[in-house]
Order: sequence, then C-alpha cells, then structure tokens
Amino acid sequence: MPFKSLKSASLFFLPGFILLFSAMFVSAQDNTGTVTGEVVDENSVSLPFVQVTLKSSRDSTKVKALLANDKGQFVFKAATGKYFVELKMMGYGTVYSKVFNVVSGESSELGKIQLNPITTQLAGVNISAELPFVERRADKLIVNLNGLGSGAPMMEVMNQLPGVVVTPDDRITLNGKSVQIYMDGKATTLSSEALAGLLKGTSSSAIQKVELIAQPSAKYDAAGNGAIINIIRKRNYKAGLNGNIYVGGGNGTFGKANGGINLNYKGKAYNLLLNLDYNYNKYFYNSYIVSTVFNGDMPSQYVSDVKSDRTNANYTPNLGIDFYLSKRTTLSASVKPGFQHFSRDGVADIYSTQAGVASTQSQFLNRVDIRATNFSSGLRLQHQIDTVGRELTIDLDYYRYGNYNDQNNRSIAFDPALDLPSVIAQDRVFDIYAFKMDYSHPLKNGYQLEMGVKTSYVNSDNSNFYQDQNSSQTDLFNYDESISAVYLTYGHTGKAFSYLLGVRGEYTHGQGEQQFGTNRFTRSYFQPFPSLHFDYKITKNQNLTLGINKRIERPGYESLNPLVRIISSNNLQQGNPTLKPVIAYNADLWYGFKNALFLGLTYSYSLDDFTSVSIPLQDGITTTLPGNADYSNYYTLQAMYGKQVLPWWYTSSNAILSKRSFKGVVNGNLLESDGIASLSATSYNSFSLSKNFSVMFLFNYRGKSVDRTITNQAFAYLTAGVRHQFLNKRASVQLNFMDVFKSYRNYYQQNSGTVQQLWRNQFETRMAKLNFSYNFGGTIKTIKKSNGAEDEKKRSTVNEN
Repeated sequence: MPFKSLKSASLFFLPGFILLFSAMFVSAQDNTGTVTGEVVDENSVSLPFVQVTLKSSRDSTKVKALLANDKGQFVFKAATGKYFVELKMMGYGTVYSKVFNVVSGESSELGKIQLNPITTQLAGVNISAELPFVERRADKLIVNLNGLGSGAPMMEVMNQLPGVVVTPDDRITLNGKSVQIYMDGKATTLSSEALAGLLKGTSSSAIQKVELIAQPSAKYDAAGNGAIINIIRKRNYKAGLNGNIYVGGGNGTFGKANGGINLNYKGKAYNLLLNLDYNYNKYFYNSYIVSTVFNGDMPSQYVSDVKSDRTNANYTPNLGIDFYLSKRTTLSASVKPGFQHFSRDGVADIYSTQAGVASTQSQFLNRVDIRATNFSSGLRLQHQIDTVGRELTIDLDYYRYGNYNDQNNRSIAFDPALDLPSVIAQDRVFDIYAFKMDYSHPLKNGYQLEMGVKTSYVNSDNSNFYQDQNSSQTDLFNYDESISAVYLTYGHTGKAFSYLLGVRGEYTHGQGEQQFGTNRFTRSYFQPFPSLHFDYKITKNQNLTLGINKRIERPGYESLNPLVRIISSNNLQQGNPTLKPVIAYNADLWYGFKNALFLGLTYSYSLDDFTSVSIPLQDGITTTLPGNADYSNYYTLQAMYGKQVLPWWYTSSNAILSKRSFKGVVNGNLLESDGIASLSATSYNSFSLSKNFSVMFLFNYRGKSVDRTITNQAFAYLTAGVRHQFLNKRASVQLNFMDVFKSYRNYYQQNSGTVQQLWRNQFETRMAKLNFSYNFGGTIKTIKKSNGAEDEKKRSTVNEN
C-alpha cells in the first residue's frame, strides 16, 4: 500500500477511533436496570432465536420484545418496576417467568428458562412445528431453511427463497437486482466460478438460515449496487459430536456428482467445525453469435457457431474453531482452502459476409485447462463488555485467489499455409488483506448505537503470454487498491415504530499499470453513504417498511483488466481500465401482512451506470468490454407470498414487474433506451402426501426485457421433485427433475451502435439429480456458549466463456 494512501487512511480513521473508544467507556446515567436470562430446551440445551417479551406485572402490557441470540441469551434494559417475561417459539409451549423487580443500576438474573416441545396430531399425520419460514425485519428478510432442500446443494435451494432467482448459467438476483453473497456476515471474495462451485458443493443441511437484504444499511460495505444474500452456517448448540453427511448424483447429457460431510464437536472450552464439500459437473455450453458491423453503406456480418464440452470440479474444505476464553470472550479462527479444475474443449465454425460477398469458412479449435486455488483465513475476537449488551468485535482476514489458464488454439482456414496454431497462458492472482472492528452499545428504552472501522488492501497481478509459429508476446497488468471506511448507525425498536439511521464514509485509492503498454491510471476519492430504514406496525398483522440508501459499485478487478480473453477467433472479451465506479441511490417501500404477503415498490437511480459494448478491431474481429453510461433508472413493482397454507401445503411465490431506462455516450455512440415493462414470476410449492413423503414444483418465468444495451428474450422452465424422510427424520432422499420440458432459453441481442450482436446460448439444463442426507450426533446436557467467524470480500470475478 502506498505511503500516501496509508497516511490518508490514518487521518481518515482518527476521528472514528476517537469516537469508537470514547463510546466504549461511557455509561448511561439513568434510572434503569437490566434483565438477563437464557432459554434452554427439554434437554437443557441452549435454544436460539426465541421470542422474548418483557411485560408489566401491573396490567400485562408489552414493554419490549426481542429475539434471544444464537446462544439462547437475552438482555433487556428497563426502568425500575415489576415485570415478567413471556417466551414463545413455534413448536414449543409458551412459558411465563415469575414476577421480578428491576432495581436501578442492578441486574435481575432470571437464569435458565426451559421450553418444552409440542406436537399436533392431524388426520393421522404427526406434525412438528418449526421456526417460521420467513421473518421480517426493518432492513432484511430472514428465511429459516427448516430442512428445506434435504441436503441438496445450496445453489439449487436458492431458487426456492422469496424473490431469489438463479438461472441455469448460475446468475443470482434478488428482487430483480444483482447480489453479493455473504457467508456468516462476511462478503465472499471468490470468482464467479469458485462461488458457483462453493454453493453447488455446500449442502443445504449445513445452513441454518439465509438473510435477504435488499437495501443494506451503513454497517455493510458500500460496494455493490445490488442486494446482499447472507448465508448463515449452522453452529452446534449441542455439546458433543453432531454432523451431517450427504451425497448426490445426477445425469443430463453428462454425469454430475456432489458429496461431503459436516462435523461439529462442542466441548466446554471450544467448538470445532469441519466441512468437506465436493462437486463435479460435466456439461455442454454452445453459443451461436452473429456480429453485424456497420462500416459504410454495406455492413459486414460474421457468424461464430461455438460448441464446447466443459468439466468443472470443486473441492472446498473448511476448518473453524471457537475458543471460549471466558464467559464473555470468544476467539475464533477459520481456514478455508478451495481447489477447482476447469476444462473446456470447443470448436467454432466461422462464417463471414463482407460487402455482400460470402467468404471462405474457417474453424477455430480451443482447448482450455484452468487450475484455480483460493485460500482464506480469518481471526475474530468477540468480547461482551457487560451484561447490558455492549459488545466489541475485531476481525482480521486474508484471502488469495489464483486462476491459471492454459489454452491451446488453432485457426484452420482450409489452407495449410494459413493454419495457425497458438498457445496462450493467462494468470490472474488476487491478494486481499482486511481489518475490521465493530462496537455495539445499547442505550435506554430500546435505543441502539453501533459504530466501526474497516480497512482493506488488494493487489491484483494479471499476465498474458501468447506464442504462435511466427511470434510471441507477453502482457502484464497490475492493480493495487486500498479502501478505508468508518460507519455509525443509530436505531430504536419501539412498540409500533422502529428505525435505523446510518452513515458510512469510504476513502478509495487505486492505481493500475499495464506494462509494455500505455494503460496507467490512479484514482483517489471519498464518498459518504447514508442509509435510512423505517418499520411501522399498522396493526398486529400489518406493517410498512421503508429503506433508502446510497451505494457504490466499483468495477470488478477483472473489469479493469485490459488483457484479452478469447471466445473464438473473431470474438474477444477484455476489461476497461478507464471504467468509473457507479454511484447509486436506492429506495424501496414494502407492505407486509401476517408476515406472509409482501407488496413492494422499488426505485434505483445510477450515475455512470455500467453497460456492455462491442467494438470492431480489425479483419472482422470484435471485442466486448464494459463501459459507463450517463445514468439509468430502474423501477419495480413486486408481490411476494410465502406461507404454510395448509398443514400439507407450503408455497413461496413472487412476481416482479420491472422497467429500466438508460442513456449514455459509449465509444462515441449515443446509446439510449426507454426500456420495456417486463414481468417475471417464480412459484415454489411443496405438498406433504404423508408423514414422511412430499413433492415439490418450482416454476420460473422471465418475460422479455431490455437491460441497457441488451434485449433478453422470454423463457420459462419447470423443476419438479419428490422427497422422502426416514430414520425418525434424520435421513432424507430427494429426487429433482430440472427443466422438465427443456424450455430454458438464453437468447439476447446487443446494440452497441456500430456493432450489433445476436447471442443464442444453450446449456445443459434438463437433468435429474438424486440427493441423500443424514444427520447424526447426540446431546450432552452440560453446555456453555458458541460463536462463529468466517471470511471474505468481493470483486475478484473471473468470467469464463
């Protein structure tokens, strides 16, 4: 990191550190006391996320309400007086504590409060209640999986979450927006392929819940103009050894396999977590590309008919351990290596028509072998300063991603003198270092203050080596970036009205250089990022939420990389070093009814919005690269419904009506579009036919849409599955049939002014997959506390075509 950047960062952090550490030693002087307790089940095991309500003993009116944390603990701060607490959780009987006094400056410790499970008998089917599938918060939607997926890969389960769509080519959106994936509260730094491999190799049985954050608050990194999906892994609440083993396989045109084991051992002084996940997928990916270049009165047309078979294998072990240094202090460490092997064997038939005259056909043979490795490690220190709820968390993280790409190419012009074999070696290496500190300070009467600082440094090295029978060439591109941030949030949780206000400031310094070329640039800028979230309970069953924020979408490191990547002999891709970050202003308004029906209206205005353009180079060669438009507007009207309609029928459905308009001068051409209204819909339905047998259907529809320079054609597809549970519901088998009618389409047109392209991509989407999952382990009644830490960040996306 340059000295100048470090100096700027230190000056930037100074006020934040003073504020942070000053607040840690300030105690509120008021006439209040605290109430603490811990919720356990019938085996005296800590019971997480129980609803706890503090009520006045005089008239039983509600004073405050909260959810117990993941260790079953809860803390209230209340004025002096007499109270009792009510504890509720779906699947357990309601429990009331004895009446107790809150004394000024003292703590009322209720100790362990036990809840006992209940069951309901219906038509001969024994139904055990679970956590509600969806829980609404002011700034997010929480989805408790409750066994959803039965060990199926998380990539498949994501499609069953409200508002989430995963296309067969592994693109994920939430409420129509692009997303950043978090694991246990930290952004993933994986490339798009490594991330897809991680989600395909991660069993849903290892996941506790998923947080869908459409409008992130100031607490989160400002990067990313889209939403956040935070995947929370299960942590063991039971002492002793517990775990899950899963295995799956499938077949479409080619075979697929996945499997792994998740182990958790919890002792009195530590909690050990081990995950071993493996995923193998062989598939085809064909593209038919028509490029029309307008270079005079008579346009030229070039056609690439690309067919390729691909193999992708991912192995992602994960080791984590929590050390309970004291009752209030936990030190966590995690190590997550990842290994990926990708190969592609493709052939492209090339046709061209210039000035109305057809030329000779040629072929382009392309063999690719990629070895990718990623390594992330992290340390987290979490300290509860007191029983009131003040907490300090410190994170140190390191991440490294390496992508080593070897290509053997051959251009065949059906003339031996013109045949041109070539070899390309492309390496992409990213190193990321991050430090983060967060402090939480509860205030009286339900008010909450949080603040924190973060700094990160990224080094990206990229190289291309090209050699043919006539020449050789080496290109290098290096990029360094440091980001320093400080944030402050202030909120209040009331009976009817709750809010969360925040502001985040980020200073960015980046510099890039292409050796043996002319691309050199340096950028430094500071941006504030405010956020507001409001929640109003109209009645017991109705609420309104409003979210407003400002975000930044920095270019991905690969999007800045000008080095060329080959699709075919006349179609290339590369980054753009002059690409500017996008500044976005977002707002959404949601109405909720009975935590099941949600109606939403969202709007986003983006300055310097990213777009994709294709430009002609020479001899019929076209390259596609990112650029900046002037602005874009994005509107959506949404409806989501998720509920256990009947004891045997669960549904989660959503529909989105969206429209995007944009305008910009890109590569000297004025590109402008008013967009079109586009309808998309998803419906997931699960039907229990007996105590242990169920069927499910997932339907996806995407209407015709205009996304900046690209017009996407409509498509729809259906997935069906059956599930059987046995061995007292510890084991399950699920058989899924993906894209039953082979109706998925990925057809689009791109208009870049002087170049217009038609893309027709076909993937292996119709297939059958069988997954088996088994949970094992016992319970030891002596138990203490648990916590967790994981890692990572974002933008090191490497796209393979």
